[in-house]
Amino acid sequence: MKKNNSVLVVDDNSAIRQLFSSCLRAEGYHVMEAASGKEGLHLAHTRFPDLVLLDVRLPDINGMDVCRQIKTDPLLKDVFVALCSGEATSDESKVNGFQTGADEYLVKPFGIEELLARVQTLMRLRNTTAALRASEEHHRRLIDILPDAVCLIHPNGRLLTVNLQAVSMLGYENPDELLKHSIFDITPAGEHERIKRDIIVGLMTGIIRNVEYRMLKKDGTVFQVELSATVSLGFNNQPAGLLSVVRDITESNQAQEALQASEERFRQLADHIQEVFWMSNADRSKIIYVSPAYEKIWGHARGDLYASPESWVESIHPDDRKRVAASIATKQILGEYDETFRIIRPDGSFRWIQDRAFPIRDASGTIYRIVGIADDITKRKQAWDSLEESEARKQAIMQAALDGIITIDHEGHILELNAAAEKIFSLSQSKLIGENVIELIPPSFKPWFQNGLAHRFAGDKGPIQGSRIEMPALRADGSRFSAEFTITPISLPGPPMFTFYIRDITQRKRAEAELHSLPQQIIKAQEAERSRIAQELHDGINQLVASVKMRLRKVEGSLPDLKPAAREILRRCDILLVKVLEENRRIAHNLRPVELDNLGLAAACSSFCNEFQSRTNLKLECSLIPPTRRLPPMVELNLFRIVQEAINNIEKHAQAKLIKLQIRIQKGSVVLKIQDDGQGFDAKAHKPGGKMRHGLGLTNMRERALSLGGTCEMISIPGRGTTIDVRVPLNSSSRSSTAKREQLTESLDNGKN
Repeated sequence: MKKNNSVLVVDDNSAIRQLFSSCLRAEGYHVMEAASGKEGLHLAHTRFPDLVLLDVRLPDINGMDVCRQIKTDPLLKDVFVALCSGEATSDESKVNGFQTGADEYLVKPFGIEELLARVQTLMRLRNTTAALRASEEHHRRLIDILPDAVCLIHPNGRLLTVNLQAVSMLGYENPDELLKHSIFDITPAGEHERIKRDIIVGLMTGIIRNVEYRMLKKDGTVFQVELSATVSLGFNNQPAGLLSVVRDITESNQAQEALQASEERFRQLADHIQEVFWMSNADRSKIIYVSPAYEKIWGHARGDLYASPESWVESIHPDDRKRVAASIATKQILGEYDETFRIIRPDGSFRWIQDRAFPIRDASGTIYRIVGIADDITKRKQAWDSLEESEARKQAIMQAALDGIITIDHEGHILELNAAAEKIFSLSQSKLIGENVIELIPPSFKPWFQNGLAHRFAGDKGPIQGSRIEMPALRADGSRFSAEFTITPISLPGPPMFTFYIRDITQRKRAEAELHSLPQQIIKAQEAERSRIAQELHDGINQLVASVKMRLRKVEGSLPDLKPAAREILRRCDILLVKVLEENRRIAHNLRPVELDNLGLAAACSSFCNEFQSRTNLKLECSLIPPTRRLPPMVELNLFRIVQEAINNIEKHAQAKLIKLQIRIQKGSVVLKIQDDGQGFDAKAHKPGGKMRHGLGLTNMRERALSLGGTCEMISIPGRGTTIDVRVPLNSSSRSSTAKREQLTESLDNGKN
C-alpha cells in the first residue's frame, strides 16, 4: 500500500531533506523534495502528494503560510500536512500551526523510527479520510440522480443537507440558499403541528412512510408532496435526523385516473424504492450495493448477487442475453448504457426491464464505480403491445369498412382516412392527409360547416355530432355527389378531434327519386288507361250493342206471325240493350268526362253531381268556381278525380244523407273541400299509406295532390262525419312533384345535385 502513497519533503536544510527522503524511500514511499515554500507549493499543485512534511522556517515563505494555502485550496483537500520545526516548539507555535490546518506538528529533533511511525499514522488517517470523502461524494451523486428531492432534517426541523432536486422543486437558486431555512419555513403554518408530531414519531419508530404534506415554494406557491423518511444515526449511534425523500405529487393528484391506469414508476423512498439501484466496481467483478427491489423484481435474494455478481445476467432471456452482455462491456464505461430486455423469474414468469448505468470517476478522472437503475417496465410494455394491437385492429377495421372514415383535428385538417374515403373522393391518402376537410365541401355549404366546426359540432348553426346529415360533397374533379355523414368526437387529452363516417348515397337518392315518382307514373298510366277504355267503350262495345239492337228490331219486323211470347222476349231484350248502352255511356263519361276537357273543372263537377243525385237518394250541395274560370289541365283532372273518389267512397261507406262540395280560389291556391254528415271513423286508427275504407283511398288522393305540389288533409270524427281538405298552388312553383323527381333523377344520373 505504501508504494501508492507519495510524500513531499519541504526543507531548506539539504541534509535533513535528504535524510527524510532516503528513509521514506526505503519504506516504499514515493518522495518529492522542495527547498523553498514556492517550490513546495508548485509541487503540491502539480503532483498532488498524499502528505507534505513542511518545515516551519523557510527562506521565502513561512511554512505556516504554505500550509494555510494548501488547506484552503479545494483541489488539495485530500493532502495532509505535517509541520516540522526545531525552533518554533512552543505551545503557542503548535496552536498556530494547527489553526492553519496542519494535521500534525513534529518537534525536532526526533528519531527516524518516530518519523516513520508518524508518517504511517498520517497516511492511514489520510487514506481513511479520502475514502470517506469519496464515499460521501458517491452517495451524493447517487442521491442527485434520484427523481425526487432528498434532504436530511434535524430533529428541531433545521435542514442539514439537500439534493439538487430539492433545490429545484422549491424554486431556490442553490443548496446554500435553501439550507438557511428550516422545514417550518417551507411549509404552511397549518402543517407545523403535524410535522412536529411526525418527526417525534419518526425518531421513535425509525421510519415515516408515504405521508402527504403541503409545502411552499420560494415564491409562496403551495403544492402537495409525499414524504418518506428513515432515521439517520450520528455519533454514539444516536439519531442525527431524518433522511427524507420528498416527491411532488401535484400533477399526479390532478391526473389520478391516468396515473392509476399506468404503472407506478417509482416507489416511495424510505427503506424501499420501486427501481433497483445497484453499484459495482469498475470491472463489475464486485457488487457494492443493490437495493431490496432486486428481490421483488428478479425474484432472487440479494445475498446471491453479492456472492456471484454475474448471476443477474443468468436471469436474462436467452434471446436478449448476448446483446445485453455486449452493451455492458462497451457502453457502461461510456455512460451510454440503456438497455431493455426480458428476465425469467424463478417461477417461470417473464418481466421486461429497462436498465440504465453510468460511470463514477474519482478526482483524477479514473472510473472506479458503475452505478445503475433498473426499472420493471412489464406493464408499460404490455400497454405498448396492447396499443400496437389495438392500432392494428383499428387499421384493419378502417380498411375493411365500406363507408369512408376520416379523422380531423380541431381546425379541420385531415389526420387519417381509409381506403373507402379515398375511393369516394377519388383522391389518394397522400393528397388528402394534411388538407382541410372544408375543401371537400361545396362553396355554398362552407360557412355552415365552418360554423359547426368552430362550435365543435355542438351548436345549432352547423352540423351536429351524433346525427345523420345529408349534404353534397365534392370529388377530385369538382363534381358533386350526395353524401350522408355522421360526426363523432374523439375523447383524448388536448385539442378536440373528430371522426367522420361518410357514405356515398348517390344511388340511394336516385332510387328514392324513382320510388317517389312511381305513384305519379301509376296515376298517369291509370288516366291513360281510363281514356283508352272510355274510347273503346264508345267506339267498340256501344257500336256492337247498337247493332244488336237494330238487328233484333229488324227480326221482329220481318216476322209478322211471331208468337206473343217470343215478341215479349224480344221487347225485353230491347229494353236491356238500351240499359247497356246507357250504362256504357255513364262508365265512359266517368272514365273521361267530355265536359272536363271541353268546359273545365266546374262543369265536370256539376255534371257529375247532377248524375250522382239522380242515381242516388243523397243530397249534394255544390259551391263551385265560375264555369268560365279554367285551371291548368293537370290541376282540373286530378282535382276531379279526387272529387270522384271522395264522393263514391261516401256513397259506399259513410251512410251519409248530405254531402257538401266546395271549390274556390283562395290566396293563389285552389281549395277543394268535401264534407259529409255520415258515421265517420277513428282517424288515429287509420294506418298511413293504407286504404281509406275501400278503393284508392286517401293515399291516392294525397298522391294526386302531391303531384300538383299541394296537400290533402282529412279530419274524421266518429258519428260526426268526415272532411277532406285539398289545397293546390296555382303559381309557377306548383309544377308537379313528378316533374321535380324526374329532374332530380336526371341530375343524379349526371353526377350533380
